Formats: sequence, C-alpha cells, structure tokens
Amino acid sequence: MPFNILAATQNKKMTHTRKILVAKILTAHGVKGFVKLRCFLEDPRDVADYNSITDDSGRAYKITLKNPIKGDWVAAIDGITDRTAAEKLRGRELFITRDQLPDLADGELYLDDLIGLKALNPENIIIGEIIAIQNFGASDLLEIMPLQGGKSFYVPMAEPYFGTIDFQQGTVEIADYEAFMS
Repeated sequence: MPFNILAATQNKKMTHTRKILVAKILTAHGVKGFVKLRCFLEDPRDVADYNSITDDSGRAYKITLKNPIKGDWVAAIDGITDRTAAEKLRGRELFITRDQLPDLADGELYLDDLIGLKALNPENIIIGEIIAIQNFGASDLLEIMPLQGGKSFYVPMAEPYFGTIDFQQGTVEIADYEAFMS
C-alpha cells in the first residue's frame, strides 16, 4: 500500500529502544524441550538471526527454528532440554529493540514508528494520538486516543481514511474518522 511519507529520514533506521514483539511461545512440543513458537515477523526465519531476543523480565533467549507446524514453528531454545522447562515458558512474549530492525528502503515504514504520532484531520487540527496498531484479521487499524480523552477508536489504514505521514512533524493525516468514534 503506497503512503505519502514526508520525511527525509523515513528511510533511515530510527534510533528507538522501544521493544518490538517478534514471537510468542505457545506451548511445549514433545519431550526434548522444544516449544511451539508463533512468529510475528514478515519472514519467521528471521527470528533466529536476532542475537538479543528477550522477554519482559529481560531474560535473553537464543532460538533455533526446527520446522513449520500449522502456521507456527517448532523451535529449540538454548538451555531448555526437557518438557518441564519448556512448559514454564508457555505464553512468554519475546521482544527485540526497534534499533535491531533492518534499515528501510525509500517509501517503506515500520508500523511501530506510527505509534506516538499525532492524528490530524484534513484541516490540520490535532484530533488525537496514535497509541497502537491492531489487526483483527481484515486489515491494519490505527488505534487513536482522542485529544479530549475518552474511549480510543480505530481507523483503517487505508484510503480514504489514512493520508499523509510526516515524521518530521510527528503527524498522520486522518480523514472521515468521525464514524469510528462511537
């Protein structure tokens, strides 16, 4: 999907230390300490390339993917050698820092970089702040917290609702959003 991005630095790796969720340990798999892993990367095999994957507590993990299984992966984790140890990791979310992601080509962006930007209406009035990006199956949605407070709302990341991104100004243009505010 082409976006109008107005920042000269949008193709440079931004220096963020914000944590990016890259995988989740679903359950133990077998008796040798393997786990079933759900990867959230464009190419799940990239999870093995990150040398600093941590959980919320800061514990580091070295992951080796074994084989795909129904949309997820069987994986080995260094130091985990039996089912009991693997079961203790059930539900653990695994993160990298934003600055570990590869550099971007011109016109590309990481959805995570939209979090914290101000949402502007077509008259350049701030209507809120992007607090999350969600996808419940149909498409990516911007979760916006209204400037005046209250309940957040979702706007599809598609035309005609989603417009120009200006990283230098820290803004995203949002149109026809009123229907989503209920």
